[in-house]
Amino acid sequence: MRDLFLSLSVCTCLFAHVSGCSSPPAAPAAPAKPAAKPAASAADAPVGYDLRRLRPRDEETLAAMFERLRAQALADGKRVAVLFSADWCEPCRELEQELGNRHPAAEIGDVRFLELKEEDWSAAARMDEFNELRRRWVGQTGSYPLLMLLDAEGNSSEEMKQAIERLEAAKIEPTLAHWLADTRPKSAT
Repeated sequence: MRDLFLSLSVCTCLFAHVSGCSSPPAAPAAPAKPAAKPAASAADAPVGYDLRRLRPRDEETLAAMFERLRAQALADGKRVAVLFSADWCEPCRELEQELGNRHPAAEIGDVRFLELKEEDWSAAARMDEFNELRRRWVGQTGSYPLLMLLDAEGNSSEEMKQAIERLEAAKIEPTLAHWLADTRPKSAT
């Protein structure tokens, strides 16, 4: 019984103190400052995909434009992916939506996409250049999307369809960001 009484007494005292019945109200406390967030590293900052669309120019062939932009990407320390697409292609439109997303720079920031759209080149009556560049990596023309990661020499290192199969076999969700992160060269430590 004594323990019960002590418990009630403590509760009553606490209630009286909390409710301010036995003492004048205290001045309102200043709002607590939120804890400083640790500075986010550049690798954690969300970025959009680095995408450059190659459009016809009278003064430059498609092959020359591609090589110039590929060389610039390499000089900027970027890996290169090439994307052949078309506006009428539903998977291409879905891929374009993904290319509009943002991800941590550590996942996608080291790759530059060079995109070629069929409509840009057919409207300029230069589909022969478009198809010739595509044949550099695959013999088939007219099927879309075609997305490949290139090695430093400009050869295909992996095509998107191969990557999907490989990632699924490794139990990795086959997303574009996961593909890019998974194919990143491992740095020597």
